[in-house]
Amino acid sequence: MITTQKLLNNILASGMAAILTGCASVQGGITNFAIGIVEDRIVPPILELNDVDMGCQFATSGFPLISSATRAFYGDPALLEALLYTTSAVCSEKRSVDEELRYLRATRASQIPEAQDARIAQKRLLEITAQRQFSAFKLMRSHLEAKYDFQYGETCPTFERDYDELTYVLGTIAGLQAVINDIASQQMIGVPTDIAPLSERAMNCVSNTKWWGVPLAAKAVVWNILPGGSEGKNVWGSFNRSMIIAERSGVRLAHVMYAISAQAAGNEERFRDATKRWAKAESFKPSKQYRLIEDISTLTMTNLSDRYWAENVGTRTPIASIGNYWDESNSSAQDLDLGDLLEQ
Repeated sequence: MITTQKLLNNILASGMAAILTGCASVQGGITNFAIGIVEDRIVPPILELNDVDMGCQFATSGFPLISSATRAFYGDPALLEALLYTTSAVCSEKRSVDEELRYLRATRASQIPEAQDARIAQKRLLEITAQRQFSAFKLMRSHLEAKYDFQYGETCPTFERDYDELTYVLGTIAGLQAVINDIASQQMIGVPTDIAPLSERAMNCVSNTKWWGVPLAAKAVVWNILPGGSEGKNVWGSFNRSMIIAERSGVRLAHVMYAISAQAAGNEERFRDATKRWAKAESFKPSKQYRLIEDISTLTMTNLSDRYWAENVGTRTPIASIGNYWDESNSSAQDLDLGDLLEQ
């Protein structure tokens, strides 16, 4: 894999060549050629990473360098920026969950100042997360609308590259997440809620089978969260169909969307079903091509499970216990005591 330093050297070399030409249009052409190399040769190996922390740390630290270096020489790295923003949001969202867990523990212990402090920290991190996700959505939308001459959520583009289509799918999911996280942060960003219905229609433009069942799962999320949106729709059946595809394709993002939707609706039975489906997928093999996305899905499911456990028991999910619960018979989590948790 090309290192960050080599990437910088390549971009700077392209930039120097552009400077020598003295023409903005030529500079932009050369820089966009370099961006194309990054998209075609560097992004795929990054998507194969099985280390989420490394991936989102790279996105967070590398974004200013990549964005400024390419835009300084009239390049358009919008799609690359959208992916970096989406991945970077994983880090800030994880930190927000940690603060939420601190809040829940402090509340159970009647530590009022500690609980208040944790809630404030959580909302600040949710604001950062929503901002990154909304930025990813806007960059994806504006760039692809200009490139393919279509209106997002109204008409469909004819994609020339899987990379463009992948960014379309992930950018759409980021937009939905931005709406949810902005609401949780008391709408500090002001993410427009009409992203939800636009996203529902936009997902008609991509293959549900090709993209791990995510398009139908995203539509089901919208049906579930919009008032009256579920009328005449088989919401939970749609999640089920999406999860079957997800398990075959090696990316369980649809399971996470099912869990998020169930948790948002306060449906504990459906939430537990989502975690059990995730944990007990038979003969499941993570996608090699999109391992990072599968591992981000795993982290997100862990975050959701940790929140549920902390609300009910006061601790994170015990090791290797996603989908198992303290109040179920024949559950490995049923008889956990303090000694068990310390051993883990």
